[in-house]
Amino acid sequence: MTYGELKDKVSGLPLFSWQALKMFAGGGQELKNQISRWKRGGKLLALRKGFYILNAKERKHNPSRLFIASEIYKPSYISLEYALSSYGIIPEKVSTLTCITTKKTQVFANAFGVFSYRHIKPECFTGFIANKDEEGFTCYFAEPEKAVVDFIYLNLNKLKDTGALKGSYRFEIPADINRTKLQMFAKLFKNEKLLEIIKGVK
Repeated sequence: MTYGELKDKVSGLPLFSWQALKMFAGGGQELKNQISRWKRGGKLLALRKGFYILNAKERKHNPSRLFIASEIYKPSYISLEYALSSYGIIPEKVSTLTCITTKKTQVFANAFGVFSYRHIKPECFTGFIANKDEEGFTCYFAEPEKAVVDFIYLNLNKLKDTGALKGSYRFEIPADINRTKLQMFAKLFKNEKLLEIIKGVK
């Protein structure tokens, strides 16, 4: 496969995987060598092992970081610090895309930034919605209540009570947050300490 042939195949895609390339070109060591050359030449950017995007001059679409986060490690949804910052629950601006997954915890760094994924049990993998980015691509984002519960659960070893949320993390819970949803999402984790802290969230 030449680079021109690659562009014809994938230029309409926001990003593409090694599996897609195998379907186009049959895989094999020759294709792996070509990918390495294209990466070195700046024609391809690696998002993580097995996921790529054309360089800015060659691609037709500019997918958002939110879409990339949702695509390169599935299943996943954006939550934790990034979502909390987006909802104004914590004051800090967060550059790392922080996500929840049922797969193992991972961190990927690429030209678009740092993408961090934290593991939770499959039965707790809920409480997110599908949004469209500027290009119309789908990304998955935690509801505010689930972002709060995810964060508290994954930081239980650092939290004694709700005071630490306001003190150390400067949490400001919006008045319109759904307390019933907070309780419902917390119960999925079957953790008494989490439930106690959620009850005290104000």
